[in-house]
Amino acid sequence: MIASLARRPMLLGLVLFGAAWIAFAWIASGDRPEPIARPTKASVAHGIPAAHAGAPRSANGLAVDREHDVSADGRPPDARRESIIRTGLGEIQELQQMNKAVFDEAAGRWNAQPRVKELIARWKETEATWKTQDDEAKAAVIPQMEAMWKEALGLLREEVEKSAREAGAGVR
Repeated sequence: MIASLARRPMLLGLVLFGAAWIAFAWIASGDRPEPIARPTKASVAHGIPAAHAGAPRSANGLAVDREHDVSADGRPPDARRESIIRTGLGEIQELQQMNKAVFDEAAGRWNAQPRVKELIARWKETEATWKTQDDEAKAAVIPQMEAMWKEALGLLREEVEKSAREAGAGVR
């Protein structure tokens, strides 16, 4: 049968056109069953009257469950620490890719600064005690870790901009 249809493209075209016409007529006719409406309950569920059960809800009175919180601050401390480190390393890589020679010179000067050495020492102390702390203690340290990274990256960015100005490279 397929061989006979392949030899007769006109017949194949008419069959496809007829099938499309039937499908269009069926869709346009509206002979579909109506959706069944669910009965509303007259009871009060969780303090909400049945008349308002389908109404939009607000966030008033809702509490965040710490175990299921997916916001940035609701993540476990280990994940937040990893995020801080990844963000910082990403910014360092961006600075380095702009102009490697300028970055290398700036990184050398940045590394020699007493404040940077102090930040690195504090970071090492924090990392040394990290694994022995419980989640609450880790969560309390996270803002300090973030502040240390921001300060160190700010100092690095200043050095890179200074080196770029001196070299005339125009890196920003």
